[in-house]
Amino acid sequence: MILACKHCDTLVRVSSLGEQQRAICPCCKNEIVSYQANQQQWLIAFSLTSLLFLFSSLYPSFISFSQHGLVQDISLWNTFSLLADKYSLVLSGIFVFSTFLIPLFICLLLLLTNSHYWQDLNPHNARYLARLLNKIKTLNLSDIFLVAVLVSVFKLMSLADIRFGPGFWAYILFVICFIETLSLINETELWERQQMLFQPALLHDGKSARAQELKQCLICSQLTRETHCPRCYSKTYFRKPNSTQRAIIWMVTATVFLIPANLLPIMNTINLGNETPATIFSGVVVMWQSGSYPVAILIFIASICIPIIKAVALFYLIFQSRKCSHPKRASTIYRWLEIMGKWSMIDVFVVIILVSLVQLGTVLSVEPHVGIVFFTVMVLCQIVAVNSFDPRILWDKFHNHE
Repeated sequence: MILACKHCDTLVRVSSLGEQQRAICPCCKNEIVSYQANQQQWLIAFSLTSLLFLFSSLYPSFISFSQHGLVQDISLWNTFSLLADKYSLVLSGIFVFSTFLIPLFICLLLLLTNSHYWQDLNPHNARYLARLLNKIKTLNLSDIFLVAVLVSVFKLMSLADIRFGPGFWAYILFVICFIETLSLINETELWERQQMLFQPALLHDGKSARAQELKQCLICSQLTRETHCPRCYSKTYFRKPNSTQRAIIWMVTATVFLIPANLLPIMNTINLGNETPATIFSGVVVMWQSGSYPVAILIFIASICIPIIKAVALFYLIFQSRKCSHPKRASTIYRWLEIMGKWSMIDVFVVIILVSLVQLGTVLSVEPHVGIVFFTVMVLCQIVAVNSFDPRILWDKFHNHE
């Protein structure tokens, strides 16, 4: 079987893989496909277990906050409704979508694609489900939310007593199972069960697909010279249409939102009637001065450094795409951009947790401010910008000299 690398377009011949083995592209070192024994059974088991722990974490107490005899106890479900009723539908929607709905949809889609109904599904409908699975799995933020909970606890430990409820421990088990579920997803194997791979004639591995006038379907990885994929009927292209232009537009938009996101307050703390607005940077300074150095460094890197690094790195890749002299290094940068994308959401979740938990009236309360909305939009625009960029164009000049 010959497959094209999604990062550099090189054709790689993949023989039968053993248990726990992976096929790595010899050019850019990107993982092409992996194999796990009894993969379907493991996916079904972990998907069902993830759903069980996810629903178990919704209604029980998640975390409690007590100060001077006043106690505030929240569950995840209460957090959803509190944000929607009192503060921001945008923050509530993002919170529900990223911590509950996306994991729910992913698990349900995996149960469907690993059942016998998947093989009987029309390829047109299978294409839409596979595309949906591919898009939403990159938006999973459940692990980031868990890290944000721990950061919030560090912020509040000096002010009050914090206790974790059953919902918190159930959510930890959910995150562990869900991360393992995502690691087991194999799109190549998924489509082989839906419809066999068509191998075009005259395939020469080691060369690029484009050099042989082959287009890779971004949905099912089928190689074809036709305008539509013979496997899932998606429209095919040599490269993502207008990928560079779309990446520039989204990243410029993110950069514009980055300015108010850092200058405007992201939350407002009310302590004994006195209001204290806090920006991202002032929050880092407070954490550093209070001695919480690891948390201050984490927030500084995730919320201030990473957005700037991502913007600079993506503009560098766009510039390099015209005359890339080091495509392997550029591909490594792109893979790091994909990994870093969601970590900037830590500060968004920290604000959501503090707003939901610290509600003791004029004694001590936290309210969201407009800066957190700008910051959230900025992070999402950056994620879309990175996903819009086609890393294969970094290798076009290299392949032209083959």
